[in-house]
Amino acid sequence: MILGYIIGETSHSKVTFTATEPPRVGEYVLVSYTGNGRPERLALAMVEASFIGNPLLSIEEVKPEFVSKAQAYGGEMVEYNIGRARILSWADTLAESGVVETPTYPPRPGAPVYRADADVLKKIFAREGGGRVRIGVLVNHRDVPVSVDVNAIVSRHLAILAVTGAGKSNTVGVLVDRIVNDLGGTIVLFDMHNEYGEVAGENTHFVEAKIHPARLTLHELFRLLHLDEKAHVQRRLLRQAYRSAEKTRYQKPEEFLNEIKRELEKLSEKKSNKPKVAEVLEKLEDLLDEYWEKVITSNASISLEEAVVPGKANIFKLGGVSEEVADVVVHHYLNWLLAERKEYVASSRRGEGKAKGYPVPVLTVIEEAHILLPGDRGTMTKSIAGKIAREGRKFGVGLCLVSQRPKKLDEDSLSQTNNKIILRLVEPGDQKYVQSASETLSDELLELLPSLNVGEAILLGMMTPVPALVKIDRSTRKIGGGDIVVHEEWRRHVDMVRKISEEASKYVMMPDD
Repeated sequence: MILGYIIGETSHSKVTFTATEPPRVGEYVLVSYTGNGRPERLALAMVEASFIGNPLLSIEEVKPEFVSKAQAYGGEMVEYNIGRARILSWADTLAESGVVETPTYPPRPGAPVYRADADVLKKIFAREGGGRVRIGVLVNHRDVPVSVDVNAIVSRHLAILAVTGAGKSNTVGVLVDRIVNDLGGTIVLFDMHNEYGEVAGENTHFVEAKIHPARLTLHELFRLLHLDEKAHVQRRLLRQAYRSAEKTRYQKPEEFLNEIKRELEKLSEKKSNKPKVAEVLEKLEDLLDEYWEKVITSNASISLEEAVVPGKANIFKLGGVSEEVADVVVHHYLNWLLAERKEYVASSRRGEGKAKGYPVPVLTVIEEAHILLPGDRGTMTKSIAGKIAREGRKFGVGLCLVSQRPKKLDEDSLSQTNNKIILRLVEPGDQKYVQSASETLSDELLELLPSLNVGEAILLGMMTPVPALVKIDRSTRKIGGGDIVVHEEWRRHVDMVRKISEEASKYVMMPDD
């Protein structure tokens, strides 16, 4: 079906066309290439802007009475529709093999522009197999499902970005559920606010945010004790005590921190050490009081496969711990995962009978990523996440960053996520920040972000053949993240108090007449 015809100057990447009806931003059209003895070939293009004009009302300042007269005398009959579209790829190669092949020459002015039909779009966006999972449908073609390539997500990483309430948690839930249950994938989700329930049904595994003393590194201890790089003397003393106590770390892990205390007390026998040792001991006492058995405990798993179960959505509940502890826990398990995946790959290449290390690839998801990977300061998580972003693809460790405050997120980490799912973003600073970290987010698509409805997203990157405007499926699992309905909470409390009062009054002894 012809939608319109190309007008004006054309280029190999963009066209302007007049249309029989207003084109919808985000819909797909097929641009005809003919002439010079070539048979007709069609290119897929995405509408990025749509306009309606009227030659009778084209002057900047028109008196209201003129407008009303023009409308009365059929002014609508001379209205025209204009669309601007970005050319994405030859449609045939995209539909047949999923390969993007961009035209290197422009279409001719006057060439027809067709509305892309569902059959063509399904061949492009609804491809099955090969590690793909469904994520939703095209916003302007609701009968066309959209699948994403999970191999590309794990190897090239992903960012899910949006304002609060736009559908981030639902998007995470849909992806996690389908990766685990459709592909048998393994997920590690660091849940900062305890939002996620059984996000993958019976294949959900909840992990306590705990670290075994035998696996607690010196730098993790520095972080828990708030000993930054400026505390040279305190760090040197703790390093000495830590190394002296290492035998206990493995033989009697439950005594490891107490053994560090004893080693520090020995160091305090030297008069010059005494004040600084006292400061470290005080911090260590506070650590034991606050985190022993709650975070650092010999009851924590010493085996990665016990903590992070293959084929499950492994959810770390971090809602009850401080940001410092969350930073240490997330770093600890990311570092452990990367190390064991490296060991597994190396062991497999050596042809060892039973390969050592963690046996399957993993997609790690960091909620509230702007807290743990901030742009304005260093954290342990930022350090290991950067390493995974650079090296993870070689060892099957993927990174997914989820944030509602993109401009607070470390730019280097964000730019290394090749794939983006961008839901509604309102703040111009967030929009520009995301664009600077994205190779394929055009100005026109950027302008679309504030007007997206809840659950609508722009998909970019290698996980999808071409940019797509998608309505994300609704998760059927238990996921929080929504707003509290305040008046219902108040009413529930009032009803509860009234009921308690009524029950209590039944037991009050009334005086005899």
